[in-house]
Amino acid sequence: MADYHRIIGNHSATFPALTEADVAEIRTMSVVHGTIVTMENRIFEVAGAALSVEISAHEALPPLLLLHGGMGSTADFAELVPLLADDYRVICPDSRGHGRSTLGDVPLSYQRLEQDALAVLDGLGITRADVMGFSDGGITGLRLAAHHPDRVGTLFTIGSDWQLPEASRAFNSRVTPQWWRDRNPDGPYSEAAYAEKNPEPDFERLVTETVAMWSDNTGTPGYPGEDVRTITAPIVMIRGTDDHLSSHDLAIALQAVHPGAALHEFPDAGHGVAASRPAEVATIIRRAPRIQTPVS
Repeated sequence: MADYHRIIGNHSATFPALTEADVAEIRTMSVVHGTIVTMENRIFEVAGAALSVEISAHEALPPLLLLHGGMGSTADFAELVPLLADDYRVICPDSRGHGRSTLGDVPLSYQRLEQDALAVLDGLGITRADVMGFSDGGITGLRLAAHHPDRVGTLFTIGSDWQLPEASRAFNSRVTPQWWRDRNPDGPYSEAAYAEKNPEPDFERLVTETVAMWSDNTGTPGYPGEDVRTITAPIVMIRGTDDHLSSHDLAIALQAVHPGAALHEFPDAGHGVAASRPAEVATIIRRAPRIQTPVS
């Protein structure tokens, strides 16, 4: 197992609906070292969209909500889920418009993704969950923790910024549907992979609205910004040192606001640390402090 560099150690303190649609087929997510985890797939109708959610079987375990990144899907966590399923009831939604979730008629925004995540928790009757978000999922997690502190136990972010750096704004301005096609001709982030999964594919709209969200041009509240000051949950940040889509400086700045926050940086790792270093990420999650509502 490769080492990681811990900038500041683990948090030192001690911490003690919408109608759900019919259950779809039971399927499995299998990957790591032959481990097979049974995942139940459910569909939730939320604000004009049909949200596909995968849920591991152990209802008696504390819940962990996994939120994937922009233009991704629950497949982002395919190798991570089996490493966490013995410790958590893992809940993996496909964000609206992504994976097997429809986009609906509501514009994509971080505010909307925050509301969707709450709707999923409400639909499952979960009052509080640990939250781990990758990229856009981490931004959504930061919003959740800032605006609904009673709903988030421990917050984990991977490659996520709480403000929009100017370098990111400049990069985003170059991203178009064709730009995305050219750089992702195949693989899990390609148009073909998206179209194969999605029940109502609209690649042009998805990319256009995702880029507007990345660029804070949706006309609705986006990056949490100074709202992060209201977060009471323990914060654990994870990033690769070669991640050019998230800012080391902003991670350090968040620690200045929350001195107890932990920052784990993996040398020679990029944006997708959850996929490239799942065992190390799972270890960090399992060892972190928890604020959990007891499972009945």
